[in-house]
Amino acid sequence: MYSLLFTLGVFAAAPYYLWRLHGRITCTADWKERFGFLPESFRQTEQGAIWIHAVSVGETLAIVGLVGEIQRRFPERKIYLSHVTPAGREAGAARMPAVAGRFLLPLDWSGCARRIFRTIRPALLLIVETELWPNLLRAAQEEGTRVLVVNARISDRSFPRYRLIHNFMQRVLEKVDRICAQSEIDAARFRALGAHERRVMVSGNLKFDAQPPRTGEFTHGLADALRRSDRGPVIVAASTMPGEESMVLEAWREIRKRHERAFLILAPRHPARFDEVAELLSQGKTASVRRTMLAESERELTAQIAGAEILLLDTIGELMGVFELGDIVFMGGSLVPAFWGKPILFGPHMHNFRDIAQLFLQSQAAIQVPDAPSLGRTVLELIDDPTRRGRLGEAAKRVLDQQRGATARVVQIIAEWLGTPVAAQSAAGRTDQ
Repeated sequence: MYSLLFTLGVFAAAPYYLWRLHGRITCTADWKERFGFLPESFRQTEQGAIWIHAVSVGETLAIVGLVGEIQRRFPERKIYLSHVTPAGREAGAARMPAVAGRFLLPLDWSGCARRIFRTIRPALLLIVETELWPNLLRAAQEEGTRVLVVNARISDRSFPRYRLIHNFMQRVLEKVDRICAQSEIDAARFRALGAHERRVMVSGNLKFDAQPPRTGEFTHGLADALRRSDRGPVIVAASTMPGEESMVLEAWREIRKRHERAFLILAPRHPARFDEVAELLSQGKTASVRRTMLAESERELTAQIAGAEILLLDTIGELMGVFELGDIVFMGGSLVPAFWGKPILFGPHMHNFRDIAQLFLQSQAAIQVPDAPSLGRTVLELIDDPTRRGRLGEAAKRVLDQQRGATARVVQIIAEWLGTPVAAQSAAGRTDQ
């Protein structure tokens, strides 16, 4: 029944996705991978690889440290990354270039899933957050591949929906060997949906272990241009969602009235919205420049920064380095500003990050603002109060340091499993470890 409904859903949604491609089907969609056909170079003769699935950019960036640690502990194991979105794939290529291969997750039909397993022959399928595709998990069970869900979470909005199909979810979760939940709330929800008690544990959030990349050439160049053009303070509005850019721009107009040399770096969460946000900036007659239009020469770059008040970061992989330049960060979903000890502000809708938001608020390590006027007032107050900015930044970094450790816990589980020869694992069968 699920497979039938999934097939109907694919055909119903196909016109929309074809429309979104705007006639660029051949260059933006790898249809072979969507149907489980991987390059011949991916083919393995023995079971033993590790398949890691991360949906999009956020999930991909969350596992950079984990992948690095797995590569260090198990250098003989080939690692394959899969993603749902092209943006996630690009982020994986930028931050984890040394993996054996990467591909787009196939449609959740049994034949497509089996084709992947029989090509790369993984000993372990590691799924990030809550990508529980029934036919994918069934194929893993049939092929003798253990399944580990890391950074597992169930949002407040999704939990009631899952409970409506409790019996179905229980059958799906039976095919998962271990669930490493972000919090006690998430763990309790997985158990309520039928996950075996002994298969669920709280490992923490991998994002607390994430490290920003080393400051790259672009960040150095931008920092120099900001200094030469005497721009500041620098405000970073990162991972913004639809509707948030308008709020940020409304607050920005109030900030500019008192700080004419202030500079805003605006980074929408989804690459598909870069053009939309650029149009919004144009309609507002705001002096802005896109990252992709910046000059390479020092003189021209400085002139561009001097003549603009907003930089639209329309690239993938450069945001985390940019956080170092910000004096204040308005955020949606990333912990990297805390690593740099930056004061963090976020809006009222943090349902997907409830535990992180609550932790930072309780630790007085972030400020939640309900609307655009509050955002403007709060930013102005922080600009005028460097001592308070410093306290917020220090508290954020302290929370980050205290919450680290999820990567080590996950790697320990992997070591317990992969430390056993693959043949012995197959003979022993799947257990409720």
